[in-house]
Amino acid sequence: MQYDFPTRGRSIEDGLAARIRDPLWLLARQWQFGEYVHENVGSPAWVEVVSEHHRIDQWRRDDVAPWHPYQVSAEPLERMVEEHQGGPTPRLRLDGGVRWARAVGADLPAFVSRCGFPDADLVDPLDRRLRRAVPDGAVLADTLRRLADPAAAEAELAALRLAAPIAATAEALAGPAGAWLAWWDAQVPRMIAEDEDCWDEHRMEHTVALRASSLPSVELRSAGYADGRLDWSSFDAVTLPADRDPTPQVHRQFAIPAPARFGGMPAPRLWEMEDARFDPGAIDAGPIDLGRLMLVGYATVYGNDWFALPVRVPVGSLNRVTACTVHDVFDRTRTLPELTVDVDGWNLFGHTRLEVDLLPGQERPTSPWLLHAPVLPGALEGPPTDIVMLVRDEMANLSWAVEAVIADGHGRALDRFERWAAREPEPPVAREHPQYVVATEVPDHWFPLAPEQLADLESIRLRLVPLSRLVDGEPVAQRPGGTLLPAGDAWLYEEEVPRAGAQVVRGWRAATWYDGRRHVWQARRKRTGRGEGSSGLRFDHVIGTDPA
Repeated sequence: MQYDFPTRGRSIEDGLAARIRDPLWLLARQWQFGEYVHENVGSPAWVEVVSEHHRIDQWRRDDVAPWHPYQVSAEPLERMVEEHQGGPTPRLRLDGGVRWARAVGADLPAFVSRCGFPDADLVDPLDRRLRRAVPDGAVLADTLRRLADPAAAEAELAALRLAAPIAATAEALAGPAGAWLAWWDAQVPRMIAEDEDCWDEHRMEHTVALRASSLPSVELRSAGYADGRLDWSSFDAVTLPADRDPTPQVHRQFAIPAPARFGGMPAPRLWEMEDARFDPGAIDAGPIDLGRLMLVGYATVYGNDWFALPVRVPVGSLNRVTACTVHDVFDRTRTLPELTVDVDGWNLFGHTRLEVDLLPGQERPTSPWLLHAPVLPGALEGPPTDIVMLVRDEMANLSWAVEAVIADGHGRALDRFERWAAREPEPPVAREHPQYVVATEVPDHWFPLAPEQLADLESIRLRLVPLSRLVDGEPVAQRPGGTLLPAGDAWLYEEEVPRAGAQVVRGWRAATWYDGRRHVWQARRKRTGRGEGSSGLRFDHVIGTDPA
């Protein structure tokens, strides 16, 4: 090695330049000392990757439900799992009847005679739920009797061109019918069948399973999806016996790797200044701080040994790398083992296998298949229309389901606490003697979750038991008025109501899919609660006499 600068001088520019007259001599010395035969001596130049792909085309809610077809181009995965409302709302039926009345004009009585509102709907739910917006309930009921029910008229209008006309001629009504049906189909939420509803009312979470028909031996299950983003990390893998061999799509790709970078990484160049925000030499680590020492050693010694390799895979598919050949700058090739093979029971982007997929005494390895989920980049969320608080009441030794907010007939949020607080107070009663009260009053939007021991004498579940309250002098068991708490036989697992509580909300979500279409749906979510609560319930209470 020869340097072209004098031993003494007034400037240090030549010394900092570190000019080398004979680079070939430096390479020859590396070859002489055998540095080229060691590991990790050459940087990767290009990589050849062979992978298998299987399109996700089926889904179901649980193990017993049948498989349904799924198309990535049809709708986002989040909408398919979260959407639950089906059929028109009372307000939408009223709006649809008014819109059709304006379209047909004089032919409206013919439609009313065939597709009128049923008498039961005049009282429940339309009359009672919409009466808050109409001063006179009788006027609303009379208006409904003079309108056609759009839910019943939809079938009549859809078959207008094939069947005999109800009134006038088919040509006169074909235009209004087509325009009205287009508006009605865009407004009405699609009906959700029982085996398509992914909401688990016993855990207040979503459950869903995905698979590719070309790979029947692998199933991805998500048993606790409660957030608004359904990505690969929400699924676990299960290996099942298959009656046929998989038929994958094999892709061969060539890519140029790039060095992986991270915050605080030492500069790889000789004279490049380090970032002053991170000084690895100033890290103070004790003899037992192994994690901190490993982090410093990784950043300073092995930080530049990692490379990122772009590999294109289809959206909504299961993928597995079967071969990876690296070509370095010395024109040598090295075939890496299967990248997703589990070695030590952990993989950064691997799906954890469920317990049902393991042998007795076996650890939980990861699956070699990676899911490229069709997730939404983002969605707009409206304010909650329904809110239920699950709280523990240590003073009453009970858990409660509190309907804080429910949606009325207009779809607007109705605060049940404000409604309960604004009720007319009972007139005071003079008491000359102490009064014994079996139980104090609890707000009508608080529903107890009574513990119920199961047959194994160990497990406990919480059953929703409505309280009986006096309505016009008669005891009535009041049921939940919203949609988050089921009106029938309802119960929850005990672990779903922790000490911190839980909050279940329902609201509208809107998103634009990759093809530009807009999707709007109602979604339910489960969030962390706000701690314990107190209902004020007291048993065997004595009220004293009024002061003189």
